Amino acid sequence: MIGLDKGFVLKMNEDVALEVSLSPKPSSRSLQKKQQILQQALLCFSEHGVQGTTIDMIREATQTSVGSLYHHFGNKDAIAGALFIEGMRDFAELLKQYLAGLDNTVLTKTQACAGVKALVYANVDWISNQPDWANYVFHHRAAVKGPGKLRLEGDHGHFYQHINDWFAPFLEKGLIQELPLEVLASVVTGPVHTYARHWLAGRYKVSLVEHREVFAEAAWQSLKCR
Repeated sequence: MIGLDKGFVLKMNEDVALEVSLSPKPSSRSLQKKQQILQQALLCFSEHGVQGTTIDMIREATQTSVGSLYHHFGNKDAIAGALFIEGMRDFAELLKQYLAGLDNTVLTKTQACAGVKALVYANVDWISNQPDWANYVFHHRAAVKGPGKLRLEGDHGHFYQHINDWFAPFLEKGLIQELPLEVLASVVTGPVHTYARHWLAGRYKVSLVEHREVFAEAAWQSLKCR
């Protein structure tokens, strides 16, 4: 998160913006149909697995034609990739909402703590509220192929840039440790994701959300400057 090279992010975002600007904007009706297809595809994938799901199963679940499915996505593989991307976008929006509720101009240790904990809360809450989607995202990153990879990279660039910008004042004031991106991400999400995988698989019976504050406090203790 923090520490991502801004030049790389800006260049990547410019490339994605150009790609988007050259593509026709879908209508609201088309977007709704795509969302319906993704929701039903998730149910099919959760029940039968991606390999065990056929395009006809998705067609039947959405009560639409195969032609319509191909029009919106292309094929089953494209649906699988889009489902991963939309899951990451849904989580990113929740995290942005949590950070938007905090003021990063109040440069205190208390506010820095609130920001770090918001990262954990967003992970815990999204996984707890979207268990099927979270389970899918945990196991199907490889489903994103071709042009979808560019979209995913662009999303990640915007996402990490937003987090960088929000936490920059606290870093400059020395309230949070400045760590490499991969280390910070592991500290914040690693424990949550490890527990979540076991909980989603039914190996842990106590729900993830019951340990929400434990994970949040652990992240803060690890990232705060001594």
